[in-house]
Amino acid sequence: MFTLMTAYLLFLRSYPRQVGFGFVLTFFSSLGQTFLISLYVPHILSELGISNSLFGSLYAAATISSSLLLMTFGGRIDHGPLNRYVYKATAVLSLGSLALGLANNVLLLPIALLGLRFAGQGLMSHISQTVMGRYFDEDRGKALSLAALGFPVGEMIFPILITSLIPLVGWRISLMLNAVILVSFLIPALQFLPLDELSQKRGNGATRGENSAQWGILKSGLFWTLAPSVVLLSFTNTGVFFYQLVLAESRGWSPEWYSMVFAGYAAARFMFGLFGGTWVDRFSARRLLPTMLIPLILGLVVLALVPHEWAAVFFLLLSGVSMGGSSPIKSAVIAELHGTESLGGVRSVYTAFMVLGTAIGPVCFGFFLDAGFGFPPVLLGSAVLLGLATVNSLRLVGLSDPSARS
Repeated sequence: MFTLMTAYLLFLRSYPRQVGFGFVLTFFSSLGQTFLISLYVPHILSELGISNSLFGSLYAAATISSSLLLMTFGGRIDHGPLNRYVYKATAVLSLGSLALGLANNVLLLPIALLGLRFAGQGLMSHISQTVMGRYFDEDRGKALSLAALGFPVGEMIFPILITSLIPLVGWRISLMLNAVILVSFLIPALQFLPLDELSQKRGNGATRGENSAQWGILKSGLFWTLAPSVVLLSFTNTGVFFYQLVLAESRGWSPEWYSMVFAGYAAARFMFGLFGGTWVDRFSARRLLPTMLIPLILGLVVLALVPHEWAAVFFLLLSGVSMGGSSPIKSAVIAELHGTESLGGVRSVYTAFMVLGTAIGPVCFGFFLDAGFGFPPVLLGSAVLLGLATVNSLRLVGLSDPSARS
C-alpha cells in the first residue's frame, strides 16, 4: 500500500495540473449522474404531479437521446480547441441544472434532463477520460485512475451537500446553486489548467474527415469483443442501484441502514480505482479486462441467494471493486485497441453505448420485476450475462498489438 501511494504521489507531483483537469471534470459530472438526480425525484414528482412511470420514461428517453448526441458530438474533441469544447459542455450542464430548477410543467422537464445527462454523465466524463488516455502513454493507468477519483469523491460530497441544502432553501434553489457552483468554480479553475498543452497531444491527422474512424469501429471485431463487457457493467450496476431501496424494503432492511452501508461501495470504488491504474501500467488493460466483472458477478450471486443483511454489504463492496477497477481498465483498453489518433471519436461510440446501457438497465429490471420474476432470478440472470461477456473478452488477452490491426 505504501509503495502504491508513493508511486501516485510521485506521478501527481510531476503532472498536477494535467491530472487536476481530469479530476475536476469527473467530479462535476456528478451533476448529471443518476445518484444525484434521484435526490430531487420525490420533490419533482410531488410538485409537478407526475407518476413514477412517467418520470422514468422521460428519464430513459433523455438518457437514450444523450447517447445519440454523444455519438454525434463526442468526436469533435479530436479537432478544434479543447477549451471551447469544455466551455460549451459546462454551459449545457449549468443550463440543464437551471432548467430543472425552473421546470413548472412536464414540457420543460425532458429538456432539462437531456441537458444534465448529455453534458454531465456524457460529455464531462468523456472529455476527462479521452484527454487523460490521449495525453499519457507510459503512465496512462495512473492518470485515468486519479482523474476517475472525481466520481467517488462526487458521490461522497454532493449527496451530503444537497440533502443539507434542500431543507434550507428548497429543491429548486438547490438546483440553481448547483449551476452557480459549477460555473463559479470550474471556469476560473480552467484558467490555471494546461488546456492548450492537453489539446496539442493528439494525432496529427485529427480532422473532420476522420469520422470514418469513429464509425468504422462498429465493423471491427475488436469493438464487439470489448463492448459487451463495458455496456453490461453499466446496464447491471444501474439496474440494481435504481431498485436498490425496493430490494432493501422487500427483505426488511431499513433504507437508513442501506444508505449508511452504501458508503462501503464508494470506499471500495475509490481504493480499487487506484489499484486499477497501477495494474494497467504493469500488466496492460486488455489482459486485465476479463477480471473486472468477476467481483460484481460474485456479488450478484450472493445478493440473489442470501437474504441476510451482510449480503448487501458483500454486494456493495464487490460492486465497488468492479466499478473502481473498471474505470481505468476500460478507458485504457480503448486506447490500446484503437490507438490515440482519433480517440475522442472512437471513445464517444463506446461511451454512447455505455450511456444507452444505463438507460435500458432500469427498464429491463423493472419489466422483469413487474412480470413477477422477483429479485433472485433477475440478479442471477444478470450474473450469467456478465459471465458470458467475461468469456467473450478473453479473446483480447492474446493480442500482442491490437491497435496496429484496427
